[in-house]
Amino acid sequence: MRGIMLIRTLYFEQASIIAAVVCSLIVAGLLKGIIGVGMPVVALPLLSLFIDIKSAAMLLSMPLIFSNLPQALEGGKTGRCLMQLMPAILGMIPGLFLGVRVLLALDANVAKIIAGLVLMGVGGVTLLAPKLQLQSRLVLPTGITFGFFGGILGGIAAMPGPLVFIFLLAKGLRGKAFTKEASLYLVVSAGLLAILLTASRQFSWLDVSVSTAAMLPVVLGMYVGQHMRDKIAPETFKKLVLIAVIAAGAELLLRHGFFG
Repeated sequence: MRGIMLIRTLYFEQASIIAAVVCSLIVAGLLKGIIGVGMPVVALPLLSLFIDIKSAAMLLSMPLIFSNLPQALEGGKTGRCLMQLMPAILGMIPGLFLGVRVLLALDANVAKIIAGLVLMGVGGVTLLAPKLQLQSRLVLPTGITFGFFGGILGGIAAMPGPLVFIFLLAKGLRGKAFTKEASLYLVVSAGLLAILLTASRQFSWLDVSVSTAAMLPVVLGMYVGQHMRDKIAPETFKKLVLIAVIAAGAELLLRHGFFG
């Protein structure tokens, strides 16, 4: 019998927990609306307060795809954009396979601590070295490396983006160019994540329908956030992305007694 882990998790929770999950998704959508990325970076630490990390990863898979699709297709030239992303995607595929295997096998708290440490580390390094610029000859190996470790983080914590965002920022992308490549990468990685989780014995296609319904509160948050978006300068934009990454890492560590 295949598992329906996400549905079972939510079915047995109190109404207050369901409401908290919905509010977490709205807040995550708000950040997504304001800075164009960062939905799982905020959603996962919030959701992990109320449901287990495996269910949280499954719940976020479809909102990750649908919330990023409009931005991934915006402005055309999506095929060319995909080719520019190919180093990160080539690295991400084996990384995601490995990350999902780790998620399904590891103790949930250990998975969260690993995710928190990685998030704080990469966010802190980039924030302290904002002038990071990649030479063109380093784009391919750096993209594959960041994509691989981003894939692992995507499999463990439904956060395939943060490491790859750092790679995109180092390539010199800002504003709409950054948002398009970041969104396209998230659509591809989240699609693969959804397939891998659904193919496992712990989840089923019924869980995919619950994840799809989770898009509604995310869209509500995005709608509010988008009205604040045009008031943000590019450098502030970059700092907000990185601060969100570090905050998410710290939240995961604090909640699981890493400092205590």
